[in-house]
Amino acid sequence: MTVFTGATVEEAISKGLHELNLNNSQVTTTVKTTPRRGFLGFGARIAEVDVTPIEEELHPDAPSIQPQDQPSHTSAETAAPVVAPPAATDAEPEAPRVDYSEVAHRLSDYLLTITQQLGIDATAKVAVHHREVQINFDTEQEGLLIGKHGRTINSLQALGQVYLNHARFSKLSVMLDVASYRERRLETLTRLAENMAREVVATGKPVYLDPMPSFERKQIHNVLAENDYVMTYSAGTEPKRAVVITPR
Repeated sequence: MTVFTGATVEEAISKGLHELNLNNSQVTTTVKTTPRRGFLGFGARIAEVDVTPIEEELHPDAPSIQPQDQPSHTSAETAAPVVAPPAATDAEPEAPRVDYSEVAHRLSDYLLTITQQLGIDATAKVAVHHREVQINFDTEQEGLLIGKHGRTINSLQALGQVYLNHARFSKLSVMLDVASYRERRLETLTRLAENMAREVVATGKPVYLDPMPSFERKQIHNVLAENDYVMTYSAGTEPKRAVVITPR
């Protein structure tokens, strides 16, 4: 078990995966400390996450830990619960007939436990569409749940994907939303892509956008896919991977 640090939970997990040379499905992660900016430099802290290879922690016959086994009330300093994957057997392979709604609701309970630890009172609505688990949070603390530039909700989404991978549902993806943030963010990314494309055409020079999670980079690529004057590609390594817009 090794602790990795970062400005965000997602960054700490990425550092762990890079150093261990593993992917999300090969490790278990436990959030030891959530990041906090503090006030005037006091009380600030970085994220600390335990990243442990699965083979060092799990036994094929070990019972899985479900989110409901976790304490209902914990402090923000308490490690966020990480659910171990269910024991795989030849008699229970994943198949197209699997009812994804059950694992989707378990995932929702898991994420709500984490939001409680962050001091956010929220409820959630769950749906599964085309192998994507969609969880829409309802809370009066929308800004806190979203975080600056979406960092908090994106970190929760990354943890949600880790949960699905551990539960042997890696074919499922997860998308979290609150107060139509994703729709508003898509509109912002669309305007950004179009404005930067015009700048590239006018100057003849490439533009490097700020680092984004992969699903947001994909949105930038899609917006400019039909543009006859510019082309896009991603450069860098996670979590600093960013879109580059260049002239054709």
